[in-house]
Amino acid sequence: MTVRPTFTELLDWIEGRLPDEAAEAVASYVASGDPATAASVAWIRAFLEDAGSMPLSQPPPELSARLRDVFDQLHHPMRGDGWSDAWLLRDARTGLAAGVRSAEDGGVHLAFDSELGRFVLDATVAGVGEVDVQGLVMLAPGSRGVDLAFLAHGDLRRAARTTADGRFDARGVPVDVDELWLTSGPTRVRATLDLRR
Repeated sequence: MTVRPTFTELLDWIEGRLPDEAAEAVASYVASGDPATAASVAWIRAFLEDAGSMPLSQPPPELSARLRDVFDQLHHPMRGDGWSDAWLLRDARTGLAAGVRSAEDGGVHLAFDSELGRFVLDATVAGVGEVDVQGLVMLAPGSRGVDLAFLAHGDLRRAARTTADGRFDARGVPVDVDELWLTSGPTRVRATLDLRR
């Protein structure tokens, strides 16, 4: 092999996944003494050794069950009864009030009211076709938080969960999401979204 192996090829070679001919070519190149390749091989071996000394433990069964339940609800949601609609209180793009940031700051600022209570979100450009969404749900006392699902044309695109104080942060949300679902126990709320500037 006259071309330096890629990092992936080195990893596959070390872990014995390369066909014999390719493995021999990588071994030959490693033996040639290229300092960058030798450093990569040393790093991979050290990483694998360290990773082997820290085996992952099984999460508690109740946590596994909760995560599976959240996944199932978000990927196979029931669209039937039991959903209420949130109503838009304020969209900073269409009218400003005292204390509301200007729509010219590059973001989308929305406030809603719902069966769960009021919630606000700010979406700022994160990259081409993506926004970062931060917000706050005014949680009722004793609430354990709210699961949020951002959907585009009925397909789940991002999911988040509020902290105990109701804050949430969803990074890299596709700008084409058109609906936000909020669930807390049996309470399920839908909000129509438009995150485009």
